Amino acid sequence: MSAFDLLKLTPLPTHLMNELQACYQVHDHGHLSDPTVLGRVTAMIGSSEMVVDAKLLATYPKVQLICVVGESYENIDLDAVKAKQIVVRSTPGVANEDVADLALGLVLSVIRKIPLADRFVRNSDWVEGAYSLSRKVTGARMGLIGSQALMQAIGKRAQGFDMSLAYFDQSEDLVFSKQTGMRYFSDLTEMAKAIDVLVLCAQGQHAWSQVVNAFVIDALGANAYVINVGDPNLLEQGALIKALQQKKLAGAGMDVFLGEPKIAPEWRVLPNAVLTPHIGASTEGAQKAMSNLALTHLKAFFEHSEAPSGRPNLLP
Repeated sequence: MSAFDLLKLTPLPTHLMNELQACYQVHDHGHLSDPTVLGRVTAMIGSSEMVVDAKLLATYPKVQLICVVGESYENIDLDAVKAKQIVVRSTPGVANEDVADLALGLVLSVIRKIPLADRFVRNSDWVEGAYSLSRKVTGARMGLIGSQALMQAIGKRAQGFDMSLAYFDQSEDLVFSKQTGMRYFSDLTEMAKAIDVLVLCAQGQHAWSQVVNAFVIDALGANAYVINVGDPNLLEQGALIKALQQKKLAGAGMDVFLGEPKIAPEWRVLPNAVLTPHIGASTEGAQKAMSNLALTHLKAFFEHSEAPSGRPNLLP
């Protein structure tokens, strides 16, 4: 076992914990009994849910690395991190295929009303009559906003349903547009008017706070759907809930929420919303891949070697 002291801030998969304990002195922040650990810890690790603020960093003054087993580091005080010149590394991209699978699953579930149909059968409502009609998925017009890699993975699956594809960004990437066949929009409201399904798939810290606002939702119209498998901060949640309540939007498929897991109570009673508990990357394969990349980050840090090219997010 290495002499390096590592602090665990959140629960981690068993296979990852076994690897960490074989390589490092792993301490649980919630169950510390030795006060000398505070001055020995040089790295922290946890899921995207871990909270790192200035107070925590002051408690562990020798920390040089924060390793996030996940895409997002929105709960990390970046100003405090930069002030101490601490490196932050996450595990982006390795779960793209799994998140894309879920995105299409949500599209199918909300448009074809699959969860409601399941309850219809279980409640014996079928005995009383046929289930209500739903809309066709094949041939729908999909618009995407988020990371290119995830947009491409979702778009590839959507093309299997003969969907036309569009994407919004601050500037057009001609290579990406050509490779994917996606139509570029520089105005999100204009794209909203031209599509049936808007998929949000931004990852990690994103500059577009509440870019999908009431105006964009209104432009989508009463026959459109919103799917969110990315950053919840891109969406004006209150405006979306209100549109769903007033039937100004056909439906929504949500895997991420503000304040999760304590979501807004309005979500629970919306019949036109399909909700999943942030499971885009919750597959055995994705968790293993993220764990392996996190281990690589730690090894590179403690051995002072270079991290895999293009993989980690580094701050500052």
